Amino acid sequence: MEKTRYKVLLIEDNQLDQMAFKRFVEGNKIGYDYTIAGSVADGKRAMRTDHFDIIITDHSLGDGTAIDVLNSAKDMPIIVVTGAGDEETAVNAWKAGAYDYMVKDINQDYLKAIPRTVENAIHHNQVEKKLHLLSAAVMSTEDSVFITDMQGKIIFVNKAFCRIYGYTEEEIVGQNSHILWIGRDQCKNTRSVFQTKAVGSSCEVGFYHRRKDDSVFPISLSRSNIKDAKGNDIAIVGVARDISERILTEDEIRNESLKLQKENQFQNNVAIMVAQTLQTLLADGHVGMAERLISDYFDISNIEAGKVELHPRAFCLATLMSKAVEAFQPLAKEKNIELNNTTSTGELIIDADYDKLAQVLVNLLSRAIKFASAGSRIDLAVEEAGNDLSVEIQDDGPVLERDEIDRIVTQTDWIKEQLGTGREDLALGLRIAKEYVEMHGGRIWAESRKTNRNTICFTVPKRVAGENVSVKMSSKEA
Repeated sequence: MEKTRYKVLLIEDNQLDQMAFKRFVEGNKIGYDYTIAGSVADGKRAMRTDHFDIIITDHSLGDGTAIDVLNSAKDMPIIVVTGAGDEETAVNAWKAGAYDYMVKDINQDYLKAIPRTVENAIHHNQVEKKLHLLSAAVMSTEDSVFITDMQGKIIFVNKAFCRIYGYTEEEIVGQNSHILWIGRDQCKNTRSVFQTKAVGSSCEVGFYHRRKDDSVFPISLSRSNIKDAKGNDIAIVGVARDISERILTEDEIRNESLKLQKENQFQNNVAIMVAQTLQTLLADGHVGMAERLISDYFDISNIEAGKVELHPRAFCLATLMSKAVEAFQPLAKEKNIELNNTTSTGELIIDADYDKLAQVLVNLLSRAIKFASAGSRIDLAVEEAGNDLSVEIQDDGPVLERDEIDRIVTQTDWIKEQLGTGREDLALGLRIAKEYVEMHGGRIWAESRKTNRNTICFTVPKRVAGENVSVKMSSKEA
């Protein structure tokens, strides 16, 4: 293998010493590509036009000293050559940044030491550059890096560590690394050791660490021992990565997966129960109830699949309420129930899907009449409520708590109770009403009054003030 050739700059104003250097290099076939400068100025000029692996310079030059050369050289190791008995000057040059110094002797034996000194100086410079690069990388990385001795005392931390853990370098260096770990009494609701998914399909072990303010956060931690030249362990380097966002994402994915499984199970249960109820209804000759149940089930399926679209237009909600009450009067009279519409005669205009809101009213009125006792009264009203229109349907049926609608429409047990009891139209109808109201940006809830009467309320946004929207009635409204 060919030996490495070094580019060497010799700065020497003594021509005899210049000639001695040339003879030594060429006579010993040393792999130097050398340039000789006779002054500080010539040396600076050479450094501006070329880069050298090393500089060898006499200390005392005609237009300056080795200190001037040291101040001009960048990232190049420098060896200073001094006259005999001038060790103090050489030491000062060494303190100023020179890698080493050599003392001239009468017989020029110092030249024999040049190859070894040059080799050591270049190697040392390369190691320093690598260390500087490594240090800069460690200090600038986003991961927290800390180094401890073999007893666990922290001897180094990078900037990311200080930022993430909340300590200053002065506060944490010298502390035992146990300060970073959570105690057993803090593990009650926190996994002290856990497995988290890493890149691809692999997994890694994670831990929880503690910041200066005692807050706890998840990390992935890698540690390795640092060895000396003899292979002995002398320190431990740890690299900690804050994986709070990853854990949050994993939890969200896990929760969404469980939610999806629950929803799928719910839908499967409903489908099975609907199929069983249809068999019973058809066997008993209740064709109308069976058709209504099928229609509701398909509506729910389309809502779940995101296939339902709204087709909004301007219409009067009070008018729709009146028509719904009129349509349900015959059914109410059969049960001797009075439908009392107290809505004002003014125009209460909304931009909404007429058919969807009509179905909401049909489902809620069906429920009210089914649950109301004979000889009772059902009160209905539409009124303004800020930026919304509020609809109230009040009956003397079973009292519902404010959040009970959510329970009813999400629990298969309640639906199962209704299927096959003559209330098939209520099992899914209330859920359809809730979905359609919320699709319009409204909300639906139940509440009981002091009279122990039950009220179901829902809101829909009013038409934006200032819009010039004409109110047109379709053949369904006429």
